[in-house]
Amino acid sequence: MPSRSSLLLSLIVLTFLIPVLGTGDPAMGALQISEILADPASDWNGDGEVHYRDDEWIEVINTGPENVDLSAYYLRDALGDEPHYNLSGTLAPGESAVFYGSDAVVWQQAHGIGVTGFSLNNGGDTVELLREEPGSPELVRVDIYIYLEHETVDDRASGRLPVTGEWALFDGLNPYDGDRPPWSTGCFPTPGVPNDCVPNVPNQSATWGYLKVDYR
Repeated sequence: MPSRSSLLLSLIVLTFLIPVLGTGDPAMGALQISEILADPASDWNGDGEVHYRDDEWIEVINTGPENVDLSAYYLRDALGDEPHYNLSGTLAPGESAVFYGSDAVVWQQAHGIGVTGFSLNNGGDTVELLREEPGSPELVRVDIYIYLEHETVDDRASGRLPVTGEWALFDGLNPYDGDRPPWSTGCFPTPGVPNDCVPNVPNQSATWGYLKVDYR
C-alpha cells in the first residue's frame, strides 16, 4: 500500500500536470462540417452560370465559445492526400461559412495544383475537415462526413441538425421519398447560415432564384 508521503507527492504532481495538459486552444476542434451540396443544378455561387464543379459547396460551423481562425483548416475529399482548399477568414461562435467549388478552383490555380474544385462524387464520397498542428508536417482530421448516392440528386443538400447532431437531407428543392437514411426534412438548403431546420413537407415547388431573396 502506498505511503502517505507517496500519495502526497502524486497529488502535487497532478496539481501541476493537469493545467499543463489542459492548456490547448479551446477554439481548436470547435469547427465542424455542417452542410454539403455535391450535385448543383442552380447557380449557388451567384456568378451567373450553373456549373457542376463551381457551384458545389461545403459549409462549416463554429460550435465553440471563441472565434476560430479558418486559415489553419483545409477541406479534402477521399481522392488523394492533398487538400482541395485552404479555408480563410475568421468565424465567430455559432456562425457558419460556406465555401464553393469556385473558391477551391481559385486556390488551386494560385498554388499550381490540379484544378478539380472539391471533386465531390455524385455516387457518394467522403468529405474531410483537416487542421494544421504546430510542429507537425501532417494535417490532422477533425471532422468527416461520408455521404451516399441518394444525397446527391440535383440541389439536394445534406446537413447536420443543430439539436441532435444527426445528419438529414435538406431536400426542399428536390424531395426524397426513399427508405434509406439520412431522411428527408423538406427543408431548403441553407448555405452560409446555421441549419435551423424544422422538418416539414413543402406544399409547393421553389427555385433557388426565388430563395436567394431570403439569404442575400
